[in-house]
Amino acid sequence: MVLADWQTRSAEMVTHAGPVSGSFGRSRAGAEVIWATPAAAVDLEYYKYKNDFTGTIKGSDQAYGNTTDLMLTGFKQWDWNAKYAVQTIYAVESAYEEGVGLSRGFRWGFGGAARWRPDAETDIAVGVMLEDRFEAGVLPIPYLKAIWRPCLAAEVELRATGLQNGLIIRGFLTEDKATRVDLSVMYETLTFRLADSSAYGSRAVSIGEVPLRIGVTQFLERSGTWFVQGSFEWVAFSRQSFVHASETQGVFQTAATWGCAVHVGARF
Repeated sequence: MVLADWQTRSAEMVTHAGPVSGSFGRSRAGAEVIWATPAAAVDLEYYKYKNDFTGTIKGSDQAYGNTTDLMLTGFKQWDWNAKYAVQTIYAVESAYEEGVGLSRGFRWGFGGAARWRPDAETDIAVGVMLEDRFEAGVLPIPYLKAIWRPCLAAEVELRATGLQNGLIIRGFLTEDKATRVDLSVMYETLTFRLADSSAYGSRAVSIGEVPLRIGVTQFLERSGTWFVQGSFEWVAFSRQSFVHASETQGVFQTAATWGCAVHVGARF
C-alpha cells in the first residue's frame, strides 16, 4: 500500500508555560509505504511537520522549528499452528528539528510478542518492547494489539504500543467493504530531537496528545485499489515537555484544538 498524507491542526493559546505566552499550531505532509504478508510486514513513513508559534513563546527555549520524522517499523512472525504464533517487533526512527544531524536524531525499539487467534473473529498479540528514547534511558514498554470482529460490518481494535494507545472502531457500510467509517479515541506520542539550547545543551521535545478522531475511507473502483480518506479530529489534551538528561526542563499545554486530514493512496 502507498499513501500520501496531509494534516493540519488549528492554532490555540499556550498555557502552563511560565513567563512566556502565545499560540501553537501544527501541520504536516508526508507519505507511507506498507508491504505486508500474513507472516511479516514493513512500514516506512516520512513526515515533515511545520510548527507555528506566535507571541513571546516564539524564539524562546519552549519553541522550535520545523521537524522531520522518518520511521521504519515492522514484524516477523513464526506460526506454531493455526492458533498460536510468535513475533519479533522492531522500529527505527530518525526524528529531528531542522539543522540537527540525522545521527543525533536516531532512536530504536525492539521486542517480541505472542499471537493468539482462537477463531476467525479474534486476533490478539501481547508482548514487550525495549524502547530507546531521546535524552532518556532505554525503557521496557508493554505491547498489545487485539482485534475483534463481532460481525461482517464491524471491527474493534485495541492498541497499546507506546506510540498509540487506545480504541478504534471500524464500520463497513457496504458488503464489499468499499466504504469504511473509523472512530478512534487515542493517546498518541511524538518525540523529536531539538537543536541545543544555551541553557541546557542537547534537548528533546516529548508530545502527548488525546485526539478523538472520525474518518471515512472510500475505494474508488471495484478492484479495491485506489482510495481516498478524510478525517476530522478534536484534540482534548495536548502537552509538550522539553527533556534533557531524563529531566523535564520546560513544559506547555494548549487549549483543546481541532484538525483535519486527507489521505490518497493505493492498495496493490
